[in-house]
Formats: sequence, structure tokens, C-alpha cells
Amino acid sequence: MKTAKIERQNRQRSLFRISAFVTLAILLAVPGCAIWNAGVWTESVNLLDSTDDNSKTGNNSAVTSHHSVSTLTHQSRDTISLAVEFRHIPSSALGETMWQYIDETAFDARVRKAWMANGLRIGLLNSIEDAPEGDAQSDGKMRDPINELLAGAEVLGSQSDGREIIPLRPSRRHELPLAPALEGSHTVLLRQNTGLTGRDLHSPQFLLAVTAETGSRRGQSKLEIRPEIHHGAVRQKFVSSDTAVRIQAGRDRWELAEFDLSWTTRPGATLVIAPVVQSTESEPTFGLGRQMMRDPEHLVDDQHIVAFLQIEN
Repeated sequence: MKTAKIERQNRQRSLFRISAFVTLAILLAVPGCAIWNAGVWTESVNLLDSTDDNSKTGNNSAVTSHHSVSTLTHQSRDTISLAVEFRHIPSSALGETMWQYIDETAFDARVRKAWMANGLRIGLLNSIEDAPEGDAQSDGKMRDPINELLAGAEVLGSQSDGREIIPLRPSRRHELPLAPALEGSHTVLLRQNTGLTGRDLHSPQFLLAVTAETGSRRGQSKLEIRPEIHHGAVRQKFVSSDTAVRIQAGRDRWELAEFDLSWTTRPGATLVIAPVVQSTESEPTFGLGRQMMRDPEHLVDDQHIVAFLQIEN
């Protein structure tokens, strides 16, 4: 009898320990799920591998799409929303008529000079007070500054390739392709302070590496933007941190440090990136603006890609 009583006490203690363990596990799992669902990171998938099966079958969607970017699959409270829009605009409409509405002095003169020497032009677009009244919305809402700009420059038939909202995680690198990758090998020339540099690159693609931080004022953000040219086949490498070691896939990149932009955003301001136009030349655009800011579907009509970046409130 005494032995049976001891066995019952041991079973009761075991059941109590198991119940306590299960309860503790549930309490730990619930907040863990909430944190995981708040923001799941997805690396950029817009990588070109010359040996990819898609290139053999003619499916180039991963290459030609310049809307594939690094994003968070779920937006959290700490993310900064970057709105990106691309327009195809003929070179004849990229002259001074359009740029009279854009503030180029918002960026350092040396940086602007580096961009322009390579066929690219940058500036900030604010609200256009003297834009055509016909572009106003009937519901009385604020007009789209991009449509105002194009209407003021008398750019007709320019269709948006779509507007995307990209959640940027502070201090995290995001890659934003500005145009499709070029197929095959190409010689890319870059004019730098040290002179003219040329490289033979396979499937080069022009993109922006963007790092965002919250500003000192409410609603203010600061973007560090470094243009890069990615090229070659996808490579895998091991990246170690304090917590883990992970495999990272990517292509070789040519960093254009002289193009670095530091942009402290304000509500309503839009960053414009467009090719430089030389109307007196047989080819109105040149350098990276001509080589990197076009896609195969618009080579005949000489339309170029113009990028508009804006921080959403």
C-alpha cells in the first residue's frame, strides 16, 4: 500500500511538471508568432543568371521587369514607404520645358555634375502652381505632381508603368532596378574624376541601392542612395553576423560612389531621375542615360525611362 501511494504521488508530480512545461511553451509561442507576422523579410529576386533555364526558353520576365525590388512582405510600423513610378517619355520631351519645374539645386553641385557627365539628370519636383488647370481633378483633391509636370511640359500619351509602394526597413539595404538588364555583353563607359573608364560587362543593369533612416522631425526621412551597375552571373556567398551565417545570392556590382545622393525628404517632394538631352546631336541622349535608361520595347520610338521616387506620408 505504501509503495502504491508513492507511485501515485510521483505520477501526480510528473503530470504537474508536464502541464507547467506545456503552459510555458504556449506563452512563449504566442508573442513569437506575433513578432514573425509583423514583418517577414524577402530578399530581392531580380537577379540574372546567364545559365538560368528562363534564358534558354525565352522567358525573360525576371530580367525585363524593373519593378522587382527588395521588400517586406508585411509592412510594420517602423518601415518607410517609398512610392516608385516609371514613365516612358520620348527624348524630344526631356528638354528644358520639363526641367523648368524641377529644382536641381537641392543636391550638391559636384554630385549633379557627375550624373550629368554620364548622361543623367536629377532634381526634386514640388507642387506646380502654374500647371495647366485642365489637369485638376474634379473631386477637388490635390493633383498628382507627376501628371502636372508632364502636362506642363506638354508630354502627351505618357503612360505610367505602374506605381508601387515599397516598404523600406530602416538601416537595411534595398535594391531598386531602374531599367531592365541588357542582354549579352556590353561595353559600359563611365566618366569619373580620374578620366574615362570602360568595362566589358555581361548583362549589365542600372539600379539604386537605397538605405533609409527616420528623420529628426516627425514625418521626415533620410535616404542614402548609391547607383550601381550589376553584371555577370548570380553567385552565392556566405554572410556571417553576430547571430547566424546565411547564404546570400547576388551578382557582381560596380559601385558608382561619385553618384551618391543624400536626400532628406519632405512631404510632397519627388525625386526625378531622367536622361540628359542634347537636341543638337544626332543621338539626343548619351552615356548611361541612353544605354541604361531604355528597354528593348522602346528602342525604335526612342522613348526613355524616367523614374519618380516619393516618400508616402
